[in-house]
Amino acid sequence: MAEIVHDDIVEHILIGLDVEDLISCMRVCKSWHSLITSPRFVTRHLNHSYNKDRYNNELVHRRIVFITHPGFDRHHLVGSCNGLVCISSLKDRKVFVGNPLTREVRQLRSLPPCCPPCWGFGYDSSKDDYTVVAVANKGENRSCVQVLSLKSNVWRAIGEVKYVFISWVGFLYNGALHWIVEDQNRKLLILSYDLSKEEFKEIPKPDDARYECTYTSRLGIVKECLCIFHGYGYSSNDVWLMKNYNVKQSWELLPRDRDHDKKYDNVHFFNLGLPKDVDASWFCAMQHIYWLHMDLHYYYLHAPIFVKSLVSPYVNGRPKRGQRSAMIGELDSPGLRSLLSWNDTDAPIFVRRLVSLHVNIERPKQASNNKRIAKVGSIYIMYRL
Repeated sequence: MAEIVHDDIVEHILIGLDVEDLISCMRVCKSWHSLITSPRFVTRHLNHSYNKDRYNNELVHRRIVFITHPGFDRHHLVGSCNGLVCISSLKDRKVFVGNPLTREVRQLRSLPPCCPPCWGFGYDSSKDDYTVVAVANKGENRSCVQVLSLKSNVWRAIGEVKYVFISWVGFLYNGALHWIVEDQNRKLLILSYDLSKEEFKEIPKPDDARYECTYTSRLGIVKECLCIFHGYGYSSNDVWLMKNYNVKQSWELLPRDRDHDKKYDNVHFFNLGLPKDVDASWFCAMQHIYWLHMDLHYYYLHAPIFVKSLVSPYVNGRPKRGQRSAMIGELDSPGLRSLLSWNDTDAPIFVRRLVSLHVNIERPKQASNNKRIAKVGSIYIMYRL
């Protein structure tokens, strides 16, 4: 029989599990629930997830794409950061932030009436907070910018900029959001917004006659570098990437004969049309897009980067039962219930009879008459009746 494992070793084992398995582990006992929902554990698991994807020799990027359904066709994906996704409604300017894996959803304060805005969503490391950005074009080379942080949940105007925003959604990279804009001289360029400094800055373009920024250009990420390319179906499939961020001389044209045939992007298709099926995943599909098939891959270069995490949209603490808001109706689920206050009546019967807990990374050969074995995720738990 395995010995009782020290808490530090238990935490080390749990850090390596997927989010789906960790949600099941939350229901093992109160101490595990408290551990897994603690900010320290959530941060460590987030860093582990990033490193797991980064050092995967076959995976290039993990991306997320929003799939609309009848009744949701006026919603669109604003962005994704640290496992959270931001969705906005074009009809009533409602804004939602949720975690597709834990199925936690938070409705934010609606945007005040204005022209249809351009959007952005990202993480402010200086304040340990997440920010939603809304930019409304107000005529001749003027755009009004408003921001909302998840901690305050209040829209705040930060002023006007002398650009017309061409990109509908800002691409998050290196702590800043990026749009293609038109300046006062009707020249197209890349404009960044630093989420920590709340500053706009023009990104230098390459001094190369082959470089072209048009109204169909899009921003994305390739090999962990900011890139610009033409939209799907354009005659040219050139991809320009900035190897050193904000360094003009670091722009380079991605070679056409690149050797990526064995690498792929994981594209998660995000599903919003499941308000009644509480057990269904919000991801309706996942597809490996191999770099060998660039015609198909170009369609997803602009998709936000996604990471599997336990990060909650409730940055000030999760609400009590009955106080949480949902995106469409009451999107409850076993995973969401596990994230809320742990209740003995919700726990499995064997946990209420728990005397001692044993953990092993391999299945024990056998259990005695008064012991049982349960599998939670990829680990085995031996418990005493």
